[in-house]
Amino acid sequence: MTVEKKKTRVPQAERTAIMRERLSKAAFEVIRDNGFANFRTSAVAKKAGVSQGAQLHHYPTKNDLTLAAMEYAYERSQQIFIKNIAAFSADEDPVEAAIKDAEDFYLSEFFMVALDILIAGGKNEELREQQIKLALNSRSAVEKAWIRKLIDLGWNADAAEDTLQMTFCLVRGYAIKLLITDNMATYDKMMATWKTLAAQIKAD
Repeated sequence: MTVEKKKTRVPQAERTAIMRERLSKAAFEVIRDNGFANFRTSAVAKKAGVSQGAQLHHYPTKNDLTLAAMEYAYERSQQIFIKNIAAFSADEDPVEAAIKDAEDFYLSEFFMVALDILIAGGKNEELREQQIKLALNSRSAVEKAWIRKLIDLGWNADAAEDTLQMTFCLVRGYAIKLLITDNMATYDKMMATWKTLAAQIKAD
């Protein structure tokens, strides 16, 4: 006699989380591949392989899907940051480590998608307000963590904050410049100069 095994039923909360993850990833990929100016919610359902009804149940509006795509980007970049800061050791150059972490975000598709949404969707006040809040919450946590690392290594608090902010601004600024040029040699030279200056800031 064959005994049939009962199928384990996935809890509703877990199924909802899986579906939302699937849709947010699809929304991110649609924006990445087509640009936010060409973003269509119908393309998300197709990309995710679900019905539009299922999509509307979880993300009723275009704004909802857009923010879901941004949350997906920031969550993925946050995972990279967590690995980077966990791998950092006291005998490493903290400025070089912070530069590498900044590059992992600002030179990535995650930042480019977020930037595209901010620029192309800038006139949508509701979306812009929510987007800025999301970006600040995500990136401020990263910046504060690196500042704490510098302070723990003996940096003056003001010098640590100034150095970290300037480091991230340099990487972020060049990431935007890369939209019109691919000259990484200039970038490498600039960052080498910055590391020398940052060492002087600590010494002072």
